[in-house]
Amino acid sequence: MTPSWFRRGARALKAHGRYRGLRLASVLLRPVLGERAPLRGYEIDLPAYAKRTGAVYVASSSAGLGVAVLPRGRVLFDYGVVLTPQRTLVADVSPQMGLPSHAHDALAVLRLPPMTRFRGRLAVLSSTAHQRYYHWMFDVLPRLDLLREANLGVDAYLINTKLGYQRDTVRHLSITPVLSPSPLTHIEADELVVPTLTGDIGYPTLPACDFLRKSFLPAALPPHRRRRLYITRRDAQMRRVENEEEVVAALLPLGFETVELDGMAVAEQVLLFAAAEIVVGPHGAGFVNTVFSPSGSGVLEFWADDDFSPSYEILAGLRDIHYRRLRCLSVSPKTHDLRVVVANMMEAVRSILAQQIEDGRVGESHPTSSA
Repeated sequence: MTPSWFRRGARALKAHGRYRGLRLASVLLRPVLGERAPLRGYEIDLPAYAKRTGAVYVASSSAGLGVAVLPRGRVLFDYGVVLTPQRTLVADVSPQMGLPSHAHDALAVLRLPPMTRFRGRLAVLSSTAHQRYYHWMFDVLPRLDLLREANLGVDAYLINTKLGYQRDTVRHLSITPVLSPSPLTHIEADELVVPTLTGDIGYPTLPACDFLRKSFLPAALPPHRRRRLYITRRDAQMRRVENEEEVVAALLPLGFETVELDGMAVAEQVLLFAAAEIVVGPHGAGFVNTVFSPSGSGVLEFWADDDFSPSYEILAGLRDIHYRRLRCLSVSPKTHDLRVVVANMMEAVRSILAQQIEDGRVGESHPTSSA
């Protein structure tokens, strides 16, 4: 059997060989295709590029974050791929999930879309996986906070508005005027204003949490009772609970209500989770909203035993929320549908509720609870 180190080395060599071949194509095709010629390569780090070239860079009060202004910078596609005037990709602000910089899809495009010019300052907010609620909330929107802190006037924002939650949040944050990018976007701006990302893709950060809470939570929440939520994914295509009726029946005596978030306005989701004492359900985008839950609340997240991401455990740690992960039986390795062992679920729920009562912050008695 071929050693794993040899296989990894062979894959890396193949990828770098492909990269060198594409860079040669960039040189050869430039006289023919002009501004539509392939990219020349990539820059790893936006602040380092700005420092080396003398471009304006305004550092944030949060370490390692900031905003750069690139004269004649360009932006590509519907996920905000940033290019320097030298036709190189700026990798740290144009990540592609699961791919190293040298394997980025933008580097393999042999003929870029037709280029248009933007007269003025264009700020880039769009980023990878913008069509997923999690990445929209934690990777895209917090870039606006860096822009506002830098106090750089801009003439328009490049940000997606195709989906309902995108339009909801753009309107709520008063982001205007907006250019909504498409897969054929290729814009050169007089000045391209580029905030860094607030962290690695898929990993929530404290600056992102603080921004979302100050931006979306009302200054004064309406009077409410604490709510115990079971988040269903019955109409989703992945991570459905096979024995959901059994799960819901077990949770009902403890005062849980079943909530379907699909189609619910963002403002409604914010208020719902702001009142949450404990949230239970299979892993999914809905758990993003636990950023709005009070400190001391609880989260029980179901995971199939062949599937896991630490995102919401990290979020719970940042927000001082009691977190439990419940390993469940995988029903389908393709969809990660799962089956919950109800006895294990109830033990975990009661453990969270007991911890809340012990620390005295959220776990007041519930009117219908027998916990």
